[in-house]
Amino acid sequence: MRETAIAVSGLRKAFKDKIVLDGIDLDVPAGTVFSLLGPNGAGKTTTVR
Repeated sequence: MRETAIAVSGLRKAFKDKIVLDGIDLDVPAGTVFSLLGPNGAGKTTTVR
């Protein structure tokens, strides 16, 4: 049986009329190393918050 450390499905975030995240899905198994990489302004911090 696999345990999940992080599970996100359909994450969406908007600031007023500007959609900044639309439909992010994550499934990170427990005991694994996970990194979220991307250029500046890609939404990494917004995703983690």
